[in-house]
Amino acid sequence: MTEQQAAIGQVFSAGAEEFHRWSPRLWDPIGRATVEMSAPAVGERVLDACCGAGASALPAARAVGPGGLVDAVDLSGALLALGERRARQEGLANLGFHHHDVTTWTGPQGGYDLVQCALGVFFFPDMDRDTAKLVRLLRPGGRLTVTVWEKGALSGWVQAFKGAVETERHVPAAPPSDQLARIDTADALAAWLKDLGLSDPRVVRRALAVPLTPTTAWDLAVGSATRGLLNGLTPDAVERVRGRFTAALEEASVTDLDVRILTGTART
Repeated sequence: MTEQQAAIGQVFSAGAEEFHRWSPRLWDPIGRATVEMSAPAVGERVLDACCGAGASALPAARAVGPGGLVDAVDLSGALLALGERRARQEGLANLGFHHHDVTTWTGPQGGYDLVQCALGVFFFPDMDRDTAKLVRLLRPGGRLTVTVWEKGALSGWVQAFKGAVETERHVPAAPPSDQLARIDTADALAAWLKDLGLSDPRVVRRALAVPLTPTTAWDLAVGSATRGLLNGLTPDAVERVRGRFTAALEEASVTDLDVRILTGTART
């Protein structure tokens, strides 16, 4: 595990409580949309990469049934604990959560029928190389399904938060954003799947407007990767950022989170 990956896991663990408050509003709907596209079948073996609190792993486990298997892998121990609790509540004994670097994960003999990754591939140290590793875990004829943010998604919320942070510190360009920019249109995502050696790529676009309040907007900021922008700031500085962030959202009349995702799937 690289230092960058360890830092990502720590950021998401630190914000796990706020992350989970957004599960019913955002992460779970995106997880369900991912599984609608990946279409796990009864008895299949599934790898859910970058699983978080189980937004896509849980519906996949329901779909494959007791005779199937879902391995859910993530860097955040706190999010995995949430996922494990949710799986126990549903009695999903076919779903296992694993604290591991998914880019070095080894699958079952014979490979997976499906590898799915919702909002995760652009966090990999090398998106092409590390996603290719996931492809190699598939059996012949297996499927890879990935969900990414569409170009321009979340823009009002992101701009308000980054602008508020920049009143306290310089905000450098983030490597995940650089990688995401390569696959944030339907055509680009389909072409990338083909470049991975996969066939018959299909991409579906989905959009929804999620109401925002000052409290929920801040929960999302500190319960997702953007929390890392606050690292090293004093508590007083963080409070100043929060106040400026709230003011910027109000000034720009941002009352909804502009959620737009692309889900692409292709076969080996």
